[in-house]
Amino acid sequence: MTGGPAVTAPDYATPARSGEVLIEPGPDRMPALLAAAGTAQWEGVEILGVPLVEFRRRTRSRALRLAAEYTSAPVPDAARPLVVMGHQPVLFHPGIWIKYFLLTRIVRDTRAAGLHVIVDTDAAGPVGADLPADRDHLVRVREMLADLPDDVPLEVAPVPSAAAWEGFLARARRHLATVPLEGLAARLDRWAEGADEARGSRHLGEFLARLRRRYESGAGAPCYVEVSMAALSDTPEFRAFALHLVQDPEALARAFNGQLDAYRRQRRLRSAANPFPNLAAEGGRVEAPFWVVRSGRRTSLYVARAGDRLELSTASGPVAAVPADASGVQALADARIALRPKAMALTMFARLCLGDAFIHGVGGGRYDRVTDAIVRDLFGCAPAPYAVATATLHLPLPAEASGDERRTLHQLRMDLRHNPDRHLAGADEAQQRLVDEKRRLIREVGTMRPGRARREATRRIREINAELAGRLAREIERVETRLSALGEADPGGAAGYREYPYFLFEPAEVAALAGMPASAT
Repeated sequence: MTGGPAVTAPDYATPARSGEVLIEPGPDRMPALLAAAGTAQWEGVEILGVPLVEFRRRTRSRALRLAAEYTSAPVPDAARPLVVMGHQPVLFHPGIWIKYFLLTRIVRDTRAAGLHVIVDTDAAGPVGADLPADRDHLVRVREMLADLPDDVPLEVAPVPSAAAWEGFLARARRHLATVPLEGLAARLDRWAEGADEARGSRHLGEFLARLRRRYESGAGAPCYVEVSMAALSDTPEFRAFALHLVQDPEALARAFNGQLDAYRRQRRLRSAANPFPNLAAEGGRVEAPFWVVRSGRRTSLYVARAGDRLELSTASGPVAAVPADASGVQALADARIALRPKAMALTMFARLCLGDAFIHGVGGGRYDRVTDAIVRDLFGCAPAPYAVATATLHLPLPAEASGDERRTLHQLRMDLRHNPDRHLAGADEAQQRLVDEKRRLIREVGTMRPGRARREATRRIREINAELAGRLAREIERVETRLSALGEADPGGAAGYREYPYFLFEPAEVAALAGMPASAT
């Protein structure tokens, strides 16, 4: 291995207060981020015998043609830098929605093209929305649009029937009518107006994606094109990437699991599922970071190498045996095997084979540090860089505070005091020495037996935390001031909730958080 994931990267804390935004690095640094994805770093790297630079050209050309067809837009110039993002087409909150507006802003501010990958390959489980309602006090209620099993991907889920759709809207309107806040029902209705146009969609994922794009255009036409991940997965380029990745299943598992284990050790994570589980090995076969969709259900793919062939299977039995070389790409297509990427394989494909920069949310920004390390292990290069964007936006509900906000602030205050190194920006040389000393001591404490040396190391870690926290005194004071102002918590914990669905917010309001000027919205 070439070493574990970097530990000096920002920890991407979710903003605590309404209207606060995290974009790292800032949009003004996007040209430099794009420039960092130069072709020199990919020289000598191949995908199934094709030089990576050429493979990226083919993948990008194919993806942009598919996206132009899907979006009914001109084909973007494949020679321009390409910024990519992706998300599941569900009823997400404004902190996710801001990424779409940021992508439009970047396209407007630079020469780049923008591509959104609609992750309709995800099995989201039940699809619904949290809504505010007044039942003697403010509460959150969950309304379901589609009660999907956990193994049914959005690409095969049916479009809601007219009755199911109208039932969802009627229940939502009843809840919103109880809340003394003007405009909520009007926004819901404006969003729902797109249903007639979206009714011709092939599946639930496409239906929801069309609704979102139409509503988003209320802040001006999006400047990016979109492509379905399911469609992208059925291209020769994606199949070649998948085959290349599983050429040596055991080496893949060693790199994948080794870097995940290193990530957990560095962050002292106890859960074996954080950020996701290791690849399993059983009966001479190794789990791959891909799904297989069969009969409308998705299940994990397992691979075993047998000479010059790859034996593909699932938990229920064999799927196919295909050549391990480039001829296996057509064999996969002929066998009608629907390979779909798991999260890390998706962003690895997008960053290594497609884009010049990627936009992540907080969770993706954290786990893709592991992706970077795996790519270094397997390919000997770095994938394209990424930015992280999110925001917190509350509905202006009458309750002044919620238990949710209080808990978030308590957690932030504790983290600022006990993990100040996660929040330092632009540490000077002396501070960086303290950070390095702390991390060294943490590694050593984990191997020490109870006794004086361990107590001394623990005491020194506390001293370093106190010294570094002094740099964050203003931020700690801001958090404590806000906690003092909150008073008694809202019984329902609903006013400070940041995950209400995007359709309860004005598109222009979220676009403004991404820094789009009023003239653009």
